[in-house]
Amino acid sequence: MRILNAEATADLLPYERLIPAVARAMQDLRAGLIHASARTVLPLPEGGTYLAMPCTDARYAVTKLVAVNPANRERGQPTIQGRVVVSEAGTGTPLIILDGIVVTARRTAAVTLLGIETLLARPPETVVLVGTGTQAMTHALAMSERWPGVQLRCVGRVRAQSSAFAAALSAQGLNARVLPLEQALEDASVAVTATTSLTAVLPDDVAPNTLIVGLGSFTPQMAELPAKQVRQRQLWVDDLDGARHEAGDLLQAGVDWSRVHILAEALADKTLPRAPMLLKTVGHAAWDLAAVRTALAE
Repeated sequence: MRILNAEATADLLPYERLIPAVARAMQDLRAGLIHASARTVLPLPEGGTYLAMPCTDARYAVTKLVAVNPANRERGQPTIQGRVVVSEAGTGTPLIILDGIVVTARRTAAVTLLGIETLLARPPETVVLVGTGTQAMTHALAMSERWPGVQLRCVGRVRAQSSAFAAALSAQGLNARVLPLEQALEDASVAVTATTSLTAVLPDDVAPNTLIVGLGSFTPQMAELPAKQVRQRQLWVDDLDGARHEAGDLLQAGVDWSRVHILAEALADKTLPRAPMLLKTVGHAAWDLAAVRTALAE
């Protein structure tokens, strides 16, 4: 059985193959061809958390294991570590272990890019990226790889962070610059939020032709998207069950869940109404399975 580090895992997950694999996984999940249970969450010492997320299809049995250890900061070790363990479904034979953090980051970006391309029905010209953390960096690199020449408008909580973030992107040849939020949103194709904020990081008024994508908040207490926009726009999610439990942006806005659509529906329907749209992603073990399918070149 192969055990791959972060770099080797990333090499097996190019977006040109990962994005269609995620699209297929969404359709397979909707068709009942992929099975996943709710994630298991157990306590670890010093306030840590251990999570297990299993998923299966006819070919693979996959479990992502993640350890969150806040005390590791003082030890100089990563606070989040993880792995994706893959076995053959029919026999249980171990096949490969992938780096779980890389899998999560890249499949999350793949979901975002798939959602943007599907709901916009075209590649975006300008993307406002709110956030300067690891997820924001992963998304910026993915967008520039997928859409060469896309203009990235970077917005952070502190201007110095925004400038450092944009400089790091520019050093890699990306088209990135720092702008005040209001200016960044002018004529933007997409506004992407990748923060862990408890309150909205976008204004109440965003142009209706700007697609809003929220991916950072992951608990009912977090709400990085403005409730006004959540209530006014056509709502899409990657996973409905997960959104009902974790999407604080939608929960705090008191959404009518009958108005919320899964992205798999948009993949099947190419005649989407041109209404103002908002996509909220929460993740699903099936997207990890999509990464496994990609890595093993299915």
